[in-house]
Amino acid sequence: MSAVPPTFSVIIPVGGVDPQLDEQLVALAHQDVTEPWELVISLNTNEPSHRTRLDQSIEHFARLAGVTAPTVRIVDSSDIRSASHARNRGAEMAEAPLLLFCDGDDIADKSWASTLLEALVHYGAVGGYLEEELLAVRGQENWRPPATPGGNPSFLGHPYLVSANMAVRAEVFAAAGGFDTGLTRGEDIAFSWAMLRNDVELGYRDDAVMHYRHRRGLRPMLKQHYLYGRGMSEILSRHGVPSDDGSSSLLKANGQKVEKQSLVHVLRRGSIAAGRLVGLVLERVQPGGNTNDLMEENN
Repeated sequence: MSAVPPTFSVIIPVGGVDPQLDEQLVALAHQDVTEPWELVISLNTNEPSHRTRLDQSIEHFARLAGVTAPTVRIVDSSDIRSASHARNRGAEMAEAPLLLFCDGDDIADKSWASTLLEALVHYGAVGGYLEEELLAVRGQENWRPPATPGGNPSFLGHPYLVSANMAVRAEVFAAAGGFDTGLTRGEDIAFSWAMLRNDVELGYRDDAVMHYRHRRGLRPMLKQHYLYGRGMSEILSRHGVPSDDGSSSLLKANGQKVEKQSLVHVLRRGSIAAGRLVGLVLERVQPGGNTNDLMEENN
């Protein structure tokens, strides 16, 4: 524990250590904050090589941050291979009253943390802008609808925060129960909806910028969206929507808009639909089954 308690904790779930994580650590080392804070790396692997490489990355991070370097702690979350579990363990071990979440393969803008902290003065939880151009894969720029379409995204008309760019008060996180580790995907939707049920207003700041990295290649994207569909059915079957407004139909389309329709969009939406159908069937056969997501599937 540091001599001065941290004002906020930045929590990163890490399933593997690679140059992309180094880029994120460099970005976090240059945040424009002056108050004490801590970096909590929730290590979701027990591979010795990853731990050795992570130690080296943290040394580099500390040198860059200089005299304002925050406390850095590595939390072991390798007992369950799940990004949700890693985030929950990181939040459990965090010492600050304000929790900021990001992923290891994205890049935080210099004012990312300070902007989210400013927003937490007015909200119990807040999301930020996922900028998708800097790290875009050439030729894939228009494959998906915007991750944050002018605000927090929504599912069936109900908003949610994206775990790659969010901040929440620790007591709000605890009251909502953290991330559901039993979902194939969509744990940030379920978590956000739990906060909505607790009457927590979800804020949004478009100047809290996280440069967002998508997967490379058509097949990985289609697999990812199929799993999104699975998670959507699990959420609706197990939790329902935050309010009984008629939007809880298990197969109702979300209706995300895209600027240009293409074969890729048809395939992507078809993958989601297939996943939702399979998820619905599996929920009927084995309700609430163990569908923990592998960490490497989330990075």
